[in-house]
Amino acid sequence: MKKALLLCWAALLLLLPAARAQQFPVDTLMNNGPMRRQINLVFLADGYQASEMTKFITDVNKVLTDMFAQSPFTEYRQYFNAYAVRVPSAQSGATHAGGLSDCGTQPALAVNNYFGSSFDVSGIHRLLVPTRLGNVAGVLAGSLPSYDQGFIIVNSAFYGGSGGQYATSSTHPSAGEIGIHEIGHSFSSLADEYWAGTQYAREAANMTQQTNPATVKWQRWMNTNGIGIYPYPGGATWYRPHNNCKMQLLGSPFCSVCREAFVERIHTLLPPIAARQPTAATINAPTQALPFSLTLVQPSPNTLKVTWKRNGTVIRRNAAAINVPLSALTAGTNVIQVEVVDTTALTRSATHLTQHAYVVEWTVNNTVTGVQIASAQREYKIEVYPNPAGEFLTVEYTLPRPMKVELAVYDPAGRRLKTLTRQTQAAGRYDYHLSAAETGMLRPGQYVLVLDIDGSRVSRQIVKE
Repeated sequence: MKKALLLCWAALLLLLPAARAQQFPVDTLMNNGPMRRQINLVFLADGYQASEMTKFITDVNKVLTDMFAQSPFTEYRQYFNAYAVRVPSAQSGATHAGGLSDCGTQPALAVNNYFGSSFDVSGIHRLLVPTRLGNVAGVLAGSLPSYDQGFIIVNSAFYGGSGGQYATSSTHPSAGEIGIHEIGHSFSSLADEYWAGTQYAREAANMTQQTNPATVKWQRWMNTNGIGIYPYPGGATWYRPHNNCKMQLLGSPFCSVCREAFVERIHTLLPPIAARQPTAATINAPTQALPFSLTLVQPSPNTLKVTWKRNGTVIRRNAAAINVPLSALTAGTNVIQVEVVDTTALTRSATHLTQHAYVVEWTVNNTVTGVQIASAQREYKIEVYPNPAGEFLTVEYTLPRPMKVELAVYDPAGRRLKTLTRQTQAAGRYDYHLSAAETGMLRPGQYVLVLDIDGSRVSRQIVKE
């Protein structure tokens, strides 16, 4: 995930020659694990002068407090880190172009801030957008390149914000709610559930033109927690799943459909297995039991299901550690395997239990003179980037031992479009750099990439632009 991110940023920086890596002081506001593996939220200051950085940290902490007091952030708090980058601006505040009917008595104002954040974008007063994207790219690349979501806090008391690549919010008293709404756009690709205009209408997890309850994308949630198919006022051919969701009304909770989108995104970025023991071992005393354990990143409440197997037979469930007696092992090669899946009720995705199944294997060679143990974290994790995809797509996965592998692309109706490989492959990392013609994804839309390894299936949704 981090590799794909850095590749994307390398490409972006090439397209934006004005963007140079810029380093600024970084404050760690929430630390639940090493940056290389956590989901890293990075807040950038705009319109804060050097003397106002204490206010910036206070403003960021308010957003974080509000965010992690709400579902699904509360349940998955342990999956996140949060950082604040102290970027000073020459002047305080944000630019107002002025002259719009919804500006009221607010005068036009030009502000020299670092990221060029301005209200009145696209003729909408509350639409607050950083206009110097090259500067944003440079600061993120120079200060925290392993970020997962950038978030710009703009030092203005006027109401405003925006989603898109970065979430952006002012410091209006509703800033916490604005920020959480906007991160729904940026982090989980959610649509607004109020009618913003035809130009913003699109198929999304929480927006559709489908009206059949049996086939609508949120059909597994229908008639639960207020989920239905509701027309947009002003956009009668488009429909939303709820009439009181945060993607429509600040102060409301996220609806079940939107919470599911967050959970699926979280699992795409962070597996729940932080470490395994042993990674390798040689034991010369052939009478002792062998210890195996995982370090898990647990939701709250803990909804992880853990299944241990010895040579394909289940030997224990829902434990982070086991001891396997040597007497239970056959002579020669044995396989100790543990699979971890999140059974949270916050998602009803049809592909969740296969797409987000994580496996660790230990190969145990039991001989007369001793035991040799080797391990591999077989997450069956597919790296797919860029996603959304254009004309080319890269697919990567790693095999800990020789396995039967099938990799195929399916359309949304479940029809197989292309079989990319079907063979027994040696241990190692595999990279496929594929064109649209090679994948069968010739038209814009949603597709599913399925990796079948020794009968275990993992899928990834791909959006073709």
